[in-house]
Amino acid sequence: MMKILQFIKSLNNTELGKGGTNESYVLVSKSVKGIEYLFDYANRKPSFKNLKNGGIINTVHITDSGEFRINGLGDFYRENSANAGDEIIFERRDNDFFINLITKANTIVFQKNSKGYEVLNLERLNRSKFENVIYGGSSGKLEVYFKVSEKKRSDSPTNTDFYTLKFEGTDLLNSIKNNEYFELVISKDKTELRKVLVWQFYEYKTK
Repeated sequence: MMKILQFIKSLNNTELGKGGTNESYVLVSKSVKGIEYLFDYANRKPSFKNLKNGGIINTVHITDSGEFRINGLGDFYRENSANAGDEIIFERRDNDFFINLITKANTIVFQKNSKGYEVLNLERLNRSKFENVIYGGSSGKLEVYFKVSEKKRSDSPTNTDFYTLKFEGTDLLNSIKNNEYFELVISKDKTELRKVLVWQFYEYKTK
């Protein structure tokens, strides 16, 4: 019987080193129960098999002083052209570790802040109105327009542009919690706005 632990995180620009800090990591929320079993104290510098190319990654190291971080991911991000909204997967199968990345093309990611929504991949936003968008079981018009440019926090080095999202005229600012994500998925068949699970943790056993 093999025990499998899996942690999945939807990435943001700060984790990708695009927030002015030049650090590349994954921040693990304190609400993630079980992460201490995936990265126990005997595995603070695990070697990962890269499921993208079969290579080995030896740069990952864990810190948990104040915040629980999975560090040393810069090369992995760069080699896979990781973008905000992509999902990174850490998996432990007994005592073997694996890493993978699910890329999300044609997806625009909006992260909620009390001041508005930050567009995490702004280069993909090429218009302010989207018709026939599916959201919450309905189809309607989605509007995205600039609201304000301010610092996220008092110690932020630069300002961040925040946007307003409206669906059929209704402001969506209070539709999700702070730091949660919406993603606008655009395909040939349909355009859909949906809430993203920022993180997921699974534990199961296989024969």
